[in-house]
Amino acid sequence: MVTCFRECRHCHLFPGGRFFSADSTTTSIATTRGFGMSFGNAKKETKHEIPRQAVYRLSVYLRCLNRLRANGIQTVSSEAIAIVAGVKSTQLRKDLTYFGQFGTRGLGYDVSQLSQMISNVLGTEKLQPVIMVGVGNLGLALLSYRGFEQEGFEIIAAFDIEPDRQRNKKIKQRILSMTEIGAFIKEHQVKMAILCIPAEAAQETGNLLIQHGVIGILNFAPIVLQVPDSIIVNNVNLAIELENLSYFIQDSPPSE
Repeated sequence: MVTCFRECRHCHLFPGGRFFSADSTTTSIATTRGFGMSFGNAKKETKHEIPRQAVYRLSVYLRCLNRLRANGIQTVSSEAIAIVAGVKSTQLRKDLTYFGQFGTRGLGYDVSQLSQMISNVLGTEKLQPVIMVGVGNLGLALLSYRGFEQEGFEIIAAFDIEPDRQRNKKIKQRILSMTEIGAFIKEHQVKMAILCIPAEAAQETGNLLIQHGVIGILNFAPIVLQVPDSIIVNNVNLAIELENLSYFIQDSPPSE
């Protein structure tokens, strides 16, 4: 029997919340890679320029779908996904048309098929190797987090200028010297790295990563990296996020 998930606003499975994203630059994604299954009347395209904001939203949709699947929901309407993701249903349908037209009018989307299709587009259908640079408190906490593997990413090694320094938390990844980073990237075909280092060392380290073949960097250093147009950098600055929250809570009434 097919279970249909429609009236999401009355369901307790998902937290509410509005989705915000970074900027509107475009990300080039090949959309025919590894599809090996039929998705209704999906139309294959060779390549699309998908706006970066849409790529972020696809990640949100994927998490919503994964929760639905974990709870045994097999079919979902665009309106239900949109409510959970905090977007309009017209926006969701537009985002999905970047990689094909599918779904059945009146019945909605097959949760497993849509989840698989978005995973293929995002490149997370199999574990992607990632390296960590900088094993201080933040780097150590991220290395200890097991959720990355559930989302399609595996931090396979970490690098630090003091690889042999005693850490207060046990991790499964090896901590290697920065002198080994080039050979390691080449051997394991690493394309993504996480930077958790001081601002004064970030640009030089970023240059080193790019020189050896890394093309995607998640940057926790409080500095904007200067990189070629072909390199993707996502900056995470927790202080800026707190400042953003501070602005919006200024006029809130004091609690009694």
